[in-house]
Amino acid sequence: MLFSEFVGQDEIKTYLKKSVQDNNVSHGYIFEGAKGIGKYNMAVLFAKALLCKKFNEEPCNECSSCIKINTMNHPDLHIISADDKNIKREAIDELIGSINQKPYESDRKVYIINDSEDMTTQAANTFLKTLEEPAGNTIIILLTENSNLLLPTISSRCQTIRFKKIDNSIIVNYIKNKFSLDDNTAKLIAYYSQGVLFNAEKIALNENDIIKRRDEIIKIYDKVLMNDKNIIFEYETYFEENKDKIDDITEILMIWLRDVYFKKYEIDDLIINIDCINLLERHSKIIKKQNIDELIKYLQNVRYDVKNNVNYKLIIDNMLIKLQEKA
Repeated sequence: MLFSEFVGQDEIKTYLKKSVQDNNVSHGYIFEGAKGIGKYNMAVLFAKALLCKKFNEEPCNECSSCIKINTMNHPDLHIISADDKNIKREAIDELIGSINQKPYESDRKVYIINDSEDMTTQAANTFLKTLEEPAGNTIIILLTENSNLLLPTISSRCQTIRFKKIDNSIIVNYIKNKFSLDDNTAKLIAYYSQGVLFNAEKIALNENDIIKRRDEIIKIYDKVLMNDKNIIFEYETYFEENKDKIDDITEILMIWLRDVYFKKYEIDDLIINIDCINLLERHSKIIKKQNIDELIKYLQNVRYDVKNNVNYKLIIDNMLIKLQEKA
């Protein structure tokens, strides 16, 4: 991969390329961002640039270093990942032993630590000593979804680079061209990917079932709107089985309510669920516009309550009743 082939994160790409060109590279980096946002691929690409023998804006893709990086077989690139959900002290001891050795082929060595927040306390404290006295030819890149989960003493010794969600328009263009999709399908997938290209690709390949779940949730919402309160209890099993998907469920409902609002005002070009336009039109005639904002705020609070271990069954029952009453 080249920087020009990496979709999104333009500011990060520019910064990392310039740091290599100016030989102004830190000994420690934290790449922070959502799962699937591209942290690992960017870390490998950065390592490729650092180890390339003829870097000029891009890795040359021709030298022995680039060829070995492309096959993930470079002796001066080391990847550390969790073993049985943790990165243990033994793995860090091995890393330190390797750091103390000279590079095999390059002027530098690069270490990428996946899910660095999974270091045990012992491992993290041992690793801190390496950051306090870094070898001049060593670059360490910590990957994490949340840098707050790292020891503050580790974070303070590294440069944090935060990966932002990719703009929907970029994802739309990318998946539309890659998977030969029509505009509406690409737009739908991009929105439900939540700014993560990896998610968008999985949805397009039917390896992520968020669209299927959307169909289920919309069907349930429709039934709740059209029936009496007793219908609510028919869906208790469904919500119990999908407890770990409550963030997705509430997000789907919030997007749907947003689309209902736009349909009320015939702003169809802003509608995400455009493939469900007939049902949106029906709901737009049922749900009062003054209740839409209230329902969206309520759904945001549902997420908060579930995360804080409030009675889950009670939360769901109350949510469905609220959705029904505020029609």
